[in-house]
Amino acid sequence: MIRTRKRRIGVLTALVTAGALLAGCSTSAAAGGGSGSDTVHWGTKQIATAWDPVVTGSTGATNYLTPIYESLFTLNEKREVKPALAESYSYNQAGDQITIRLKPKLTFQDGTPVNAEAVKFHIDRIKSQQNSALKGSYNNVKSATVIDDLTVRLDLGQQDYQIPRLLSVRGGMLPSKAAAQADPVKLSQTNPVGAGPYKVVEIVPESKIVLEKWDGYWDAANIHVKRIEINFGIDANTLVPGLQSGVYNFAQIDGSQIQQARSAGFDILAGVNRQWGSTFLSLNVNKAPFTDPKVVEAIRYAVNPAEFATKLGFGEGEPSHQPFPKGHPAYVDALDSEHPYNPARAREILAKAGYADGAISFDIAGVATNFDQVAEVLQGQLKAVGIRTTIKLTDFANWGKGYYGKTLAASIFGYVGRDSHVQALTEHYDTGGVLNLSSPYTSAPFQQALKAVRATPLDSPDYPSRLQAAAKAGYENGSTVSLYTYASAIAKKKSLSDLPAIDGFLSWKGVTFTHGD
Repeated sequence: MIRTRKRRIGVLTALVTAGALLAGCSTSAAAGGGSGSDTVHWGTKQIATAWDPVVTGSTGATNYLTPIYESLFTLNEKREVKPALAESYSYNQAGDQITIRLKPKLTFQDGTPVNAEAVKFHIDRIKSQQNSALKGSYNNVKSATVIDDLTVRLDLGQQDYQIPRLLSVRGGMLPSKAAAQADPVKLSQTNPVGAGPYKVVEIVPESKIVLEKWDGYWDAANIHVKRIEINFGIDANTLVPGLQSGVYNFAQIDGSQIQQARSAGFDILAGVNRQWGSTFLSLNVNKAPFTDPKVVEAIRYAVNPAEFATKLGFGEGEPSHQPFPKGHPAYVDALDSEHPYNPARAREILAKAGYADGAISFDIAGVATNFDQVAEVLQGQLKAVGIRTTIKLTDFANWGKGYYGKTLAASIFGYVGRDSHVQALTEHYDTGGVLNLSSPYTSAPFQQALKAVRATPLDSPDYPSRLQAAAKAGYENGSTVSLYTYASAIAKKKSLSDLPAIDGFLSWKGVTFTHGD
């Protein structure tokens, strides 16, 4: 999970002031990105609150997990599934069993073996641990069986060729069995142990983590950056000055800062092929007034995605009538015209359903500092059609209790691209989906379309159309109201080479420092 908080401003200001004296020297230790440097100094306003991929409900947090944990499979820049901890997989003829073969002689960072028992334990924990954020994603995985030390079989509830994608990136990140079994809370808070390229050498909860290259990683030859230091909770307004002074050489910045960072000469990594984000309004159809589908329909017509993109996208955002950006495999052209902005139509629907002006009111929940402006724009749009709202934003921990516990009636939230296309859909629209505020509600049309796309091999010519049919059925019958898509941007020193453009997470493979600025 991640959250943001305005903090440590005074400390950072002092660092920026001191760092400014070194700003002209690209070889300084503070710059971290000049000649002779091998450390990524990473600044972010986000705060990591969990380090266990099983309980981390935020897709944005994947960025901080991927250096520590390796998944069973991985994705390349073409979104193709490739081996990682596992070397291969095979399905039975019916497509309802998948057998996974692990690479031999691999260990976790604590020296314990990466074996079939560790995989089975991980999947059992996903399905049984009370605070598991992946439980909904694994609905169709019924059981894991150890065949031998390096082979595990997954029995599925129905034919499902999406499993290799589910076992990629966050869905397949494998923590040490020994660490998770000994103390899952410690694993999540102070002692994350995986089999990824970097090992934790220091962690200050919610403040800082220091990672060093782990030579036991199976692909260590492709890891050239020796050290990553992530500083959390940094005031967003100080990130670009921190880059300029050399305090950071890598920073996650807001859309409002992209032009500033670009003008200052930093590389900007953004776009739908790497770090896009989707902001949406989650409605709970189990709670009034959203038990009436007419209210949900009216809100869809009342929302003006173009206003969000114009006011909050800073030239990098796009209006969105669905949770995926243009170019994404699950993007459906037809959804853009299904509920166009039409406040008059929204008023008409409410009037015919018997709602007088001002009769509908509800609280807009969300995480403070993340969604303040979004909430204000949304409040104005709903007011224009006679819906009264009260904005109630809070810290991540308190908000999360209501959102993940499904007790909120309405909340603003967002996410970045997920590894499995079907996982993205089930998280939004399926029972147990972490983004489905209406869970356990799901719809029959979505379940039917979901079954069809799961039964379709990834390389089938029918796969794109069936994926989009499931995305369309999910959105039309679900309770998510999309607002806009934005660029979740990274600014970096030019001395750090480009990162692979992989949808939804950061890979450090092949990344190097050069002698340039």
